[in-house]
Amino acid sequence: MRWVTRSAVLLSLSLKVSVIFAANNPNEIPFKLYRGYAIVVRGSVGNLKNLNFLVDTGAVPSVLDQRIAQKLHLSGSAEEISVFTKKVDTERAIAPDVQVGPLRAQTLPIAVQDLSFATEALGTRLDAMIGLDFLSEGPFTIDYQKKKIVFGDIDPSLTKVSYKAGSGYAWVEFKIHEQTLRLLVDTGASDLVLFASATSDCQSAIKKIGTRVWSNIGGEIRVEEVQLTDAYLGATPWGTLNVFILPDKGSRPRGLDGLLGVTSLSARRVALDPEHKLFAFDQGSESHPLTKAARH
Repeated sequence: MRWVTRSAVLLSLSLKVSVIFAANNPNEIPFKLYRGYAIVVRGSVGNLKNLNFLVDTGAVPSVLDQRIAQKLHLSGSAEEISVFTKKVDTERAIAPDVQVGPLRAQTLPIAVQDLSFATEALGTRLDAMIGLDFLSEGPFTIDYQKKKIVFGDIDPSLTKVSYKAGSGYAWVEFKIHEQTLRLLVDTGASDLVLFASATSDCQSAIKKIGTRVWSNIGGEIRVEEVQLTDAYLGATPWGTLNVFILPDKGSRPRGLDGLLGVTSLSARRVALDPEHKLFAFDQGSESHPLTKAARH
């Protein structure tokens, strides 16, 4: 069963986080990679150390497992969040002194949820999901080959695509024929996913391959696997590629048409530069359409 790490999409509250660099820490942190895309780092919340955090830029806001919230005696208010096309009840709280490598937030607004589904799927304990609300204070690069996250200026040799920022998330333009779609940049997923209602005007470019069943915090989801032609990421042609279509009955998250699982780029490195609003990557496969396009 295919599993999607994403927790919440488009919680309509502004998240303001004070993130500071700790002077006695290096500017990079190692991570473990699960299933080829799920990035897990060590971090702390309050007095709890050596916690496992999933780096998930599709998590809006960041999420704390309810076990950890109970240990910290956190209390908050009831909240409803959107998970793809479903509504899920959760609790809103403030996590104290969140730290991952050189990044530290003295307070971080979070959603409290049971993350046991993620622990079971990955085979390792997950204590939290951290998103761009925590990570976007400065530029950072995820190096999938060396399995580390480096904080600081991104490599100018990477292929760059402009992105636009929402409240705790980033989205890029994806084109099919003449239609422009808005994709959430998501390190917590491996695939490119489009909401069905966003593809109504580009059916001629879509060829159905089959169906799959995924699961996440909202339950099981049946999706269609399709092949797209004449696709572009920003101004860069992507050629023909396989993507997944998620049925949404016209109720997709406002402002988004799909999700870009960054490992669908076959990238060795991906980077985000919040100051210049740039998403950047290089390619791990010489045969990947974006690799060929970047060379021309």
